Amino acid sequence: MDHIKKEVKGLVEKYNNQGNATYEKMVPIILKKGVESVNLSMFSEEMRNNIMNSVGEELMKKGKITEAVKAYVATNNSPKLVNIGDDFSSKGMYSDAIDCYKLAQNRERLRVTGETCLRDGQMVDAIRAYKLLNDKEMLVKVGEECINREKYDSAIEVFHLLENTTKLIEVGDKCVKTERNECLPFAEKAYSIAGEQEKLNTLGDLYLKKEKLNSAFRVYKTAGNHMMMSFLRENFGIGQEMQQ
Repeated sequence: MDHIKKEVKGLVEKYNNQGNATYEKMVPIILKKGVESVNLSMFSEEMRNNIMNSVGEELMKKGKITEAVKAYVATNNSPKLVNIGDDFSSKGMYSDAIDCYKLAQNRERLRVTGETCLRDGQMVDAIRAYKLLNDKEMLVKVGEECINREKYDSAIEVFHLLENTTKLIEVGDKCVKTERNECLPFAEKAYSIAGEQEKLNTLGDLYLKKEKLNSAFRVYKTAGNHMMMSFLRENFGIGQEMQQ
């Protein structure tokens, strides 16, 4: 095996002056073996990069974008990664674009993508972009926009990340105010993260009013309201299975 490696190395070095033509001859066998499986440690860094960049180009021609990204990551080819990210972004594939910009360590593209996602209401991707940038000011704006758009779970994610108890309570209050059944679990989540026992008890009372006894018991339990837990357990059998 060692003598084969030496012969291959010698062959590549011999024809290195011929430019990328030599590397391109190696592309088919590397594609067959797989980008992550091939061992190019016998070559210099410059040669490895030239080979893998040729592989990346061929993969792009074949439409194998994921594999091409792996090839360009191996060579730290940021311009190519940015180009791929730009193509994803132009197609509205923001999550994939963010992946590429992250690998390219291109903060400016991440910022532009975050702004685009915020404008277009793609909150999950906007959050991800600004998390990567550690831009707390913009994360607050995203969180507030999530509240306005009633994307409460995303708002909770943002304000939990920022440890912003005031905003978490605001999300919970907004959900409770709607009194819509589908919103109340988000209120429970927000108040629980914020450690707001009083607010949780208010939510428990609302569940009680709606005759959602199991939900009321669960919220009272989170709030540590043993009196109301006992009331529901003794009169309606709620929570008894938890004692068994």
